[in-house]
Amino acid sequence: MAKPLLDALDVKILELLQVDGRMPFTQIAKEVSVSEATVRARVNRLTRSRMVKFVTDIDPNDLGLVYVYVGVRIQGPAMQRALDAIKQIPEIIYIVVCTGTFDAMCEIVCRNNDDLMRLLQEIRKTPGVSHVETMTVLKIEKDEWRYTALTVEPAEPQYRYAKIDPRKR
Repeated sequence: MAKPLLDALDVKILELLQVDGRMPFTQIAKEVSVSEATVRARVNRLTRSRMVKFVTDIDPNDLGLVYVYVGVRIQGPAMQRALDAIKQIPEIIYIVVCTGTFDAMCEIVCRNNDDLMRLLQEIRKTPGVSHVETMTVLKIEKDEWRYTALTVEPAEPQYRYAKIDPRKR
């Protein structure tokens, strides 16, 4: 069985950092009853492995910027090439490959609608892109970066039939 990526201590540390990403390691250490050096080592490991990153979260609308989600459909075998080209556009701050109507969803933050038009034209001319659809963010209703799934224990599998030991057949 593979070793879990996070143990119980990692999860406790992450839960505290999700509430306050600037919480001092000394305070976290007190909360989880370990040394500050242990917390520092755990956070450094999680950061190096790219499971955790620390950023400043800013609402683009509060800054008067245009904030848009863009759904992108990509045809043919050129998906990675198209994504690599789209990733080069600096105003695109986030790209995910997804299921559903679109092959990828992008977040764009730009200065104004003229800027947005230019960016959409750039995405549309990308080889392989067959359709682009925009959804302008008018207001952020919830901006929560806490993943509750970290604390949910996996359920034990429920077997409909009794387990059979193959050696006793």
